[in-house]
Amino acid sequence: MKPTNNIKYIIDQIVIAYCQYEKFGNKTFGDNFEKYTAELREITGLDRDGALEYAVNFLSGDSRVKGVA
Repeated sequence: MKPTNNIKYIIDQIVIAYCQYEKFGNKTFGDNFEKYTAELREITGLDRDGALEYAVNFLSGDSRVKGVA
């Protein structure tokens, strides 16, 4: 799987929602975090923890999904 602009956008939204939730604690931001995490799960085929690990790895420059060529 190659990273796409769509994946980058979703990961950016996850980071934004997480930061907003941490700063303001608004339920909407938490819901946004979950929504974008679910979208990333759908694209990558990973479970929630795997998708979040993928996002962290993507941000660190390693956008490969383990077990996927």
